Amino acid sequence: MKHQLVLQFQGDDDDTIEKVIELEDKLISALDGSTSVEVDGHEPGEGVVNLLLLAKNAPKVWEKIEPLIEEAASDNLEINAVAFRDLNGEDFTVLWPLDYEGEFEIA
Repeated sequence: MKHQLVLQFQGDDDDTIEKVIELEDKLISALDGSTSVEVDGHEPGEGVVNLLLLAKNAPKVWEKIEPLIEEAASDNLEINAVAFRDLNGEDFTVLWPLDYEGEFEIA
């Protein structure tokens, strides 16, 4: 895998963590058998929960999973941003939202 793809959700309360775990399970099922991406788990941070994936091509994976994320967002799971970086890199490139301002960090 070449990239770390991070989906960052607002909130770190039990309800948000539970919804992220449900989404994580849906992604694992949807991506089962894929050789281009694997779900790497979730991490609560300071006021956020990060869902981590490893991908050969993060932008392409984002295109594939975006509908699942939008569906989860309609279930009161608020997404802050989606970003990726090279596995051995430090700087993130934000994929969503397109008008993201500031520097993306894993909190």
